[in-house]
Amino acid sequence: MEMIELGLRELDRALGGIKEGSHILLHEEDPRSLGRELVFEFLKCKLKKDSLIGLFNISQPLPLMLQIMRKRGIDVDRYLDSLNLAIIDTFGSFYGPRVERKGVWYLSGSLSYELLSRKYAEAVRAHKELWKREGMFEGRELWGVAMDVSEYSHIFGEEDALSYFEVSAEIRRRHSAYRDYPTGTNIWVFSGKADRVFSSLYRRMDYVIRTRSELTENGVKRYLCVLKAPGVDEVITFEYSLENEGLALRRIY
Repeated sequence: MEMIELGLRELDRALGGIKEGSHILLHEEDPRSLGRELVFEFLKCKLKKDSLIGLFNISQPLPLMLQIMRKRGIDVDRYLDSLNLAIIDTFGSFYGPRVERKGVWYLSGSLSYELLSRKYAEAVRAHKELWKREGMFEGRELWGVAMDVSEYSHIFGEEDALSYFEVSAEIRRRHSAYRDYPTGTNIWVFSGKADRVFSSLYRRMDYVIRTRSELTENGVKRYLCVLKAPGVDEVITFEYSLENEGLALRRIY
């Protein structure tokens, strides 16, 4: 299996790259750790390198997400117009408001946990068909990013969220969106303390990365821990900071 990079140099070096087509769970244990900022750094890096990205916006209004991305130096409008970035707006599909523009997709009809995975697959298939028609798959990395999947527990409740992930895995195995088109490498963000949903996801993932923080007399210290990765038998820990020049990672264990 081919190895690709996340674009976070020290982490890529420690892992020897990421297996293409794998599933990565980023667990932002507490908001102060700013774990999702790592995802924005990743998005900025990969879009600049002409990758194809499907972003599932689950936990906040899309106008706010777009504003955050622009502030992080991501030229959202350019990448939506070029089709490199596709956004499936789950939050807007459930609650509104809807942003009607090229590159943004919504889910129609019933959005119960039994049907949501199939609605996602239909939207994914539609945009992949665009990529295919435009000849965009050749020579480009393909990524899927979900921000953040812990929101399903709030939408459906814990039991139905667990059932949703079971159904979702089966749909991804069988639906034409994943069988008849190239499949990507996926990053799922989970925020908050570990619970049953997190445990279920942990079992399914190829990589699990956790961010956490602590208050010290010198301010906030932030840590990134690789809890699970192919061929890695011990926890790898970095201390990190977000600076004007970007992300600074320093391995400590």
